[in-house]
Amino acid sequence: MGTAFDYVIVGGGTSGAELLQCCFSAKRKLIRSKGCVLASRLSTYLPQSSILVIEAGLEQDPRVKPSLGLVGQPAREIKWVFPSAPQKALGDKTTDFTQGKILGGTSSINHQVWSRGAYGDFERWGTEVGDQRWSWEGLLPFFKKSETFIPGVNLQDKDLSALHGDSGPIKVSQVSSSGRPREYPLKEAMARMYESVGCQRANDMNSGDILGYSEATTSSYDGIRQWSAGNYPFGENVTIWTDTHATKIVFQGKRATGVEFLRSGNVKGEVSARREVIVSSGAQGGIGPGQELERHGIQKVADLPVGENYSDHPMLATYWNLEERGLSLGDVAMKTPECDWTTGLPVDWMAFHRHDNDSIVALAQSELDALELERFKNKSRAHTESVILYGHIDFTGKAGPAPTGSNICVMNILVTPSSRGTVTLRSTDPFDSAICDPNILSNEFDRQLFFSVVRLTSNALEQSIGPEYGLAEYGMDESIKADYSDDAIMQRCIRIARPVNHGSGTCAMGSVVDAECRVKGIEGLRVIDSSVIPLPLCGHYQAAVYAMAEQMAEVLSA
Repeated sequence: MGTAFDYVIVGGGTSGAELLQCCFSAKRKLIRSKGCVLASRLSTYLPQSSILVIEAGLEQDPRVKPSLGLVGQPAREIKWVFPSAPQKALGDKTTDFTQGKILGGTSSINHQVWSRGAYGDFERWGTEVGDQRWSWEGLLPFFKKSETFIPGVNLQDKDLSALHGDSGPIKVSQVSSSGRPREYPLKEAMARMYESVGCQRANDMNSGDILGYSEATTSSYDGIRQWSAGNYPFGENVTIWTDTHATKIVFQGKRATGVEFLRSGNVKGEVSARREVIVSSGAQGGIGPGQELERHGIQKVADLPVGENYSDHPMLATYWNLEERGLSLGDVAMKTPECDWTTGLPVDWMAFHRHDNDSIVALAQSELDALELERFKNKSRAHTESVILYGHIDFTGKAGPAPTGSNICVMNILVTPSSRGTVTLRSTDPFDSAICDPNILSNEFDRQLFFSVVRLTSNALEQSIGPEYGLAEYGMDESIKADYSDDAIMQRCIRIARPVNHGSGTCAMGSVVDAECRVKGIEGLRVIDSSVIPLPLCGHYQAAVYAMAEQMAEVLSA
């Protein structure tokens, strides 16, 4: 079975790095969602070109569309779930990575947080790769192009045209503008909690100025998920193959000319790409540099640091039971005139923090290399994030059963880690998952930043919420209750900490791909997904990935 298209896009999802085995002998199966955006825009910009999207998973699933349709569900039919390498800092435990195995990729299964990142993230990105198209100002038109922003009550009287789009495919709303009533009972109490520790109110976390707490913003509206496959239309010149695994990138010399594939588990074939092969398949899907290929007897087409510079955001959830009842998911009626809990995640605020105390600054100066130190010094970047969810929402399965009554979950996240890991090959089998080692919390600087946000949120809850509502932590060993020493927090981490599935860096721009996402030393091959982002972003990656895809679609059609 063989045919030819102008463009072959490997991955019907939003981001990735499947390239690496693709670059040299290609395999990998991890899919996210940017391929849909590229295919949709290219079908409009290049109506005479033929475009193929290869997706390993299903075309659709009824659980995707409702905002909360997949929360708490394993849904293994539409997810890739695979273990990490043992994490040394966490007592050698492994954690699961999850990505979407469906057209639309991880945009089909994620929690829909829409958080672009900090101005300083993109300032550094543009500077480090020597191309201001990747700066905040360079990407802003593409952030706007992807969205129809529906402002919350505190933004509705402001002119937002310089920052936000009003006609893009993805409806982006804030809690107070999400189409249904969402007056969560703890809204004002949690605002007071943040202010009690000096965290100031910020109305728009997508303005580039992210520090402080602001109304949560998501890619959902009226209880409906907004995802790439559901919101970006395809032209007639787009062909989609689902249940199809790309097993190898085909080369003639130094040029990528096509893709070998396996359809429906038994139909093998090869498809040719007249112009380009584009890999958009997930940062956890790559392989390594030349010596990694040699170790597995794979012929080398290019020797690039693929699979290195791997980064993910570590997260520790803490769990709290409240004495007062009727405050959280699981302890309330799902729909009342004041609050429809089915509309989206049960959350009011998201907060971004810096930790610039003397000890952290001294640690940065002693531990970080010159590049990481420059990133640390950028005052517009955050160090950590906190999100308070109203309910027992256990992302790890390690918190234990929920106590009776109202519970809350605090997600404490390190958004600018300096630790780096690797993605390497397990075998030469294209259906064997890669060895993904995010190497989280592997240095003292990262650990101290991480401990700082856990202390901040835990102490603030106990001191501001506790006296009013009654508060008790659960989900950890009782012997460390109310103990926030380094050792006690690390015990919590060993039990519950994990990466957030915000992978990046394995095909970093500047070292693996150029500023137009072309693989260095190779013709006809690009990687367009989160794997090319050279440094961790202070946000949840889907907004940045949409903007990247929008920009690259224009580059390809120029």
